[in-house]
Amino acid sequence: MMRNPKVTFSGIRRSVAIGGLSVLAIAGIAPVAIASGTSGTTNGCYSTWGSTGTNAHCTNPSIQMDGAVRNHASCDFQPDKVSEWIWTTKGSVFDNWGQLDCAWNISRSRVEYTT
Repeated sequence: MMRNPKVTFSGIRRSVAIGGLSVLAIAGIAPVAIASGTSGTTNGCYSTWGSTGTNAHCTNPSIQMDGAVRNHASCDFQPDKVSEWIWTTKGSVFDNWGQLDCAWNISRSRVEYTT
């Protein structure tokens, strides 16, 4: 007994069309995480970010005064995240601190400073 090729190819075309629409729908909903960058310097410290992660750096020993710094990540589709405050003193040098992760994407990050 032979199958009708028209029915078989019609079913395949329908499956491919539904699969293609599903992929397009998912791609339209899920954001693409491709942003990266470096913040401006705040009292000798700055933040770097890429895709979904960020960390901060204080590599300039000329921090002007005592105070506290923290890393602040602006996350897409979820609340912003901030690290704990870290106390600094004039001449402080520390690198790769305040790591933060966002679920989807980081649009920017920055170092905040307070005395």
